[in-house]
Amino acid sequence: MKGYLLIIGTLIIIISALITLSVFFQESLQMEMAEQFSKQQLLLSQTISENITAYLNFLKQDALHLSSMLSKLDRPEKIYDELQKKVVIKTYIGILDRKGGIAFFKGDKELLKQVIPVMLEQARAMNPGSTAVIENHPMLYAISPIYKLDSFEGAVLLSVSIDNIANHFVSAIKLGNRGYAWIMDKEGDLLYHPTQPQMVGRNLYKADLTCLNCHQSFNLEKTIIEGKAKDFGRYIAPTGEDKIIAFSTANMDNISWIIAASAPYSEVTYATKSSMRLYSYLILSIFTTTAIISIWLIIFNRKRIQAEETARRKEELEKYAVELENKVNERTMELTSEKEKLDTIVSAIGGGLILIDENGKILWTNQIIQEMLGHDVTGLACQDLCSECIFIFHSSTTEINATIMPDLFGRKGKYFQITTAPVKGGDGAVYGYIWLIQDITEMKKMEEQMIHSEKLASLGRLSAGIAHEIGNPLTSIFSFVQILKEAETDEFKKENLETIYFHINRISGILKQLSGFSKMPTGETKACPINEIIEHSVNIIHFDKKAKGVSIIKDLSPALCNSTCICDCNQLSQVFVNLTLNAIDAMSAGGTLTVRSMPEDDNMVVQFEDTGMGIPKEDLTKIFDPFYTTKEKGTGLGLAVSYNIIKKMNGTLTVESEVGKGSIFTVTIPYGQ
Repeated sequence: MKGYLLIIGTLIIIISALITLSVFFQESLQMEMAEQFSKQQLLLSQTISENITAYLNFLKQDALHLSSMLSKLDRPEKIYDELQKKVVIKTYIGILDRKGGIAFFKGDKELLKQVIPVMLEQARAMNPGSTAVIENHPMLYAISPIYKLDSFEGAVLLSVSIDNIANHFVSAIKLGNRGYAWIMDKEGDLLYHPTQPQMVGRNLYKADLTCLNCHQSFNLEKTIIEGKAKDFGRYIAPTGEDKIIAFSTANMDNISWIIAASAPYSEVTYATKSSMRLYSYLILSIFTTTAIISIWLIIFNRKRIQAEETARRKEELEKYAVELENKVNERTMELTSEKEKLDTIVSAIGGGLILIDENGKILWTNQIIQEMLGHDVTGLACQDLCSECIFIFHSSTTEINATIMPDLFGRKGKYFQITTAPVKGGDGAVYGYIWLIQDITEMKKMEEQMIHSEKLASLGRLSAGIAHEIGNPLTSIFSFVQILKEAETDEFKKENLETIYFHINRISGILKQLSGFSKMPTGETKACPINEIIEHSVNIIHFDKKAKGVSIIKDLSPALCNSTCICDCNQLSQVFVNLTLNAIDAMSAGGTLTVRSMPEDDNMVVQFEDTGMGIPKEDLTKIFDPFYTTKEKGTGLGLAVSYNIIKKMNGTLTVESEVGKGSIFTVTIPYGQ
């Protein structure tokens, strides 16, 4: 068997080598023919360029001859008749007077009028006996000034159509069956094209989709115009056909025409392909014979190979069976380990989990629920769990929602948050629900403490205001009473003044106590984790009834997870709670509150962005003032207290707002040192 395979392999290698050499030889020959053809095209385009240049020189000589004759004669008709007998391309004589008027012309006068200003300006600048060529598509003009006794009298011109020049010198050019020549100028305008006459006059730098019927792009033509291309090259048509192109330039005065000759690469290499066809058939026959022999050898040895393969597979199956059994045991152990991990994670959530079906029957609970109730409730209905649970369960619920309930499971004075999440199948239908039951008693207590702290702060501000307003006039009264007491000699009056003095001192003491009450306690400063304080503060507000219609989004930067600031954590939490409550109050009809944290240079930035009613521009400078408020029941102290707290931390509290779109409060605090 190995000997057969060696023979087959050797034959295949030999045939592959022959095919490779054949292809290489054919491609080399085709490239050589294409290069020779390109040189012929280049020679042809150079010949056309020289003929056009010679014709333009003859045209200039005729114009010079006419100007010399017209300097002496006044009969252009006779000259015109003589010229028409000699020219091979239809040419029109024209005469312009010194002001640009058409003294004589038998061609298209409308086209001539477009270029008269340019002709006249150039003719005036020319010396007697000189000529120039001017291109104004679709015409070409040879001009020469007319001078009589050194006085400029006008100009003579010879007008010839660019299309006539192209038809005479280029149209007869045929390169194979589909090869041709075409002309463009140095500005990129197409002057002549035998197969695309509708494109004549259009510029390749301003090409659109209608210009790409015969080209995928004009990159080659642009490099030709810019003088960056060789004398010949190749390009690909939209049909995928490879074409060969060669070009040369016809220059005269300011005119520069590019004459290009192109032909399909397939026509150039057609003869080579035909000659190689027989050789390809021969190689194909050899390859077919080799394939037939190989197939016969394979069939001959098939039975023996199948027997060996069957024995080998049986041995492998036995081996795989053992490996599969070992894999099953390993996966079983891994699943057991994963189950234990999952149980650990569920237990570490810190809340009770209950899985119920769509009818309210309890399918599973975690250990925390069993500890809360003191027994296993699997298999019971949700109304058997607690009388209030029937109000929580709604079989029509399709989204996650949360409910806060007090005194659940008979626990007086406790608050629980019950989060209901539907369990959906692959078809989107709800097949059950998961309840997450969390004890939020401490959070509720902290919320009440924050409300109490705000009330105390409001009372402190009010006390400070009263102390200030009463203290100033009281100081004046105290001074006058003291002066009167020292100056009075009457005992009765002096005794009464002493009484007044005593009570004034008493009032002063009371005012000092009020003033001291208004001062904010310093508190204990320590390193406070900023993201944890935000989470803690916002979670408190989650359970406020005013936040029911508000969606709170927390976008906390992971870069600040381990970042701290040196401050009183309780006071910083009070600031975040105040800003959150203000945002919720501004969204009485519901909305979205986005809380962000992010690093910025050497600071930590926290933003509270709401979609509420916004703050008028004229009120933005007042909102941090004490006792200033736009709320019906507000004290005007929340933002003022928050501003002072942040200021004591060497931070800033700023606001941006637009009426009808919402507000953004930004807290900037330096990193802890």
